[in-house]
Amino acid sequence: MYRTKVYHVSFHEALSSVSLFFHGCNFTCKGCLRRVYMYDCHLSEIPKTSRLNFLTIDKLIEILEKTEPRIALFEGWEPTLDPMLAEIADSIRNNEIRTVLLTNGYLYPPVDGFDEIKVSIKAFSYQVHKYYTGKSNRRVLRNFKSIYENAPEKLSAETVLIPGLVDIDEIERIAKFISSIDPTIPLRIDCYWPVVPNTPWRAPTREEIRSAVIRARKYLENVHFLSSDAKIIGKVRNLWPIE
Repeated sequence: MYRTKVYHVSFHEALSSVSLFFHGCNFTCKGCLRRVYMYDCHLSEIPKTSRLNFLTIDKLIEILEKTEPRIALFEGWEPTLDPMLAEIADSIRNNEIRTVLLTNGYLYPPVDGFDEIKVSIKAFSYQVHKYYTGKSNRRVLRNFKSIYENAPEKLSAETVLIPGLVDIDEIERIAKFISSIDPTIPLRIDCYWPVVPNTPWRAPTREEIRSAVIRARKYLENVHFLSSDAKIIGKVRNLWPIE
């Protein structure tokens, strides 16, 4: 039986959502949360196993059927590296679960398998993107446009405000790019969480968050943000790995 790249599944009770964590990435982001937290950082108790145990699709569906979530978030690292991604998404949608893909957009995703595709645009400026991720953003921007052309109702965007790197001016460039495609595309601005050792960036202030949102709203109709101190409502449980 073939195994997926899913190594961890968590359940957020208040949202009735599961998060599927896929191993591996084609970016080497300097501030990536996964460098510090392999598992869901909202868990009160982290799994103690040091060995990654990858799920088959059948076992994944068995886990989800016991929990009966409304939403499945495909996140990571980077889900599009899994050659079984389309099959996983189709199997989950067949169980009447809303599928949401969180991707860096470097690889074109199997659009038909998802109800929402949220592309994380790390930076609009080529040099900033290359420095932070190790890769060009040209394919990301091209794929973003292509997803819109094929499934405009599914597309949304996300970016991270990193003072001193992806700053307010850079957020404005990202918003302007998105608006050139469609100003109704939703954008979520996340706040950088400085958890990776030896990185020079700090978390943005409330005023910086507010300024970034105001700048983005010059171009886009639907802009919201997620602050680094946002509280998780309800319990978050580990469903896999089971020790």
